[in-house]
Amino acid sequence: MRSSKDFLAWAKVASTIKATQETVWKVLTEPKLTEKYMYQCQLHAQWLPGGTAVWRAKNKEGSWEDHVTAKVLVYEPYFHLAFTIFHKPTKDHDSEVSELHFYLESQSEGTLLRIEQGDFSTLKDGANQQKKCQQGWEYVLPDLIKTCNTIS
Repeated sequence: MRSSKDFLAWAKVASTIKATQETVWKVLTEPKLTEKYMYQCQLHAQWLPGGTAVWRAKNKEGSWEDHVTAKVLVYEPYFHLAFTIFHKPTKDHDSEVSELHFYLESQSEGTLLRIEQGDFSTLKDGANQQKKCQQGWEYVLPDLIKTCNTIS
C-alpha cells in the first residue's frame, strides 16, 4: 500500500451555488432530487446519527437495487451532513469504509457547498479509489448545482 504522502487522501470538490442553504439541503436529502444528479440513485435514510442510508436505483426490470450503503454520522440540517460509506468488496479487497461529508456555508452570493470523501490512505488500493471518487464528484457536481438552480 502506498503511503498517504504519495496521493491525496481525500476527494474534494466545492462550489458556491446561487441558492439558499435550505434549498441545497433539500437537494442533498430528498430522494426524488438526489436521483437527478447522483447516477439516477435515490438516497433513502433514517435522518439521525447512526441511522442507515442507501443510494438505490431502479434496474431494467423495475425493481430497486442498492448501489451504496452507509450510516449517518452527522445530521445538522442546513450545515453538515456526513456518512460512513461501506465500499463493496472486490476480488482485490474486503469491504472497506470511507467518510463522506457535505458542508454548507452561507455566503453573500448563495451557499458554499464543500463535498469531501476519504480518508483513502487507509484503504487498499487507496490511490485508485481516491482518483475514481474525485472523478465521480467532479462529474456529479454540475448536475447537483443544476438541480439546486431549478428548484430555487
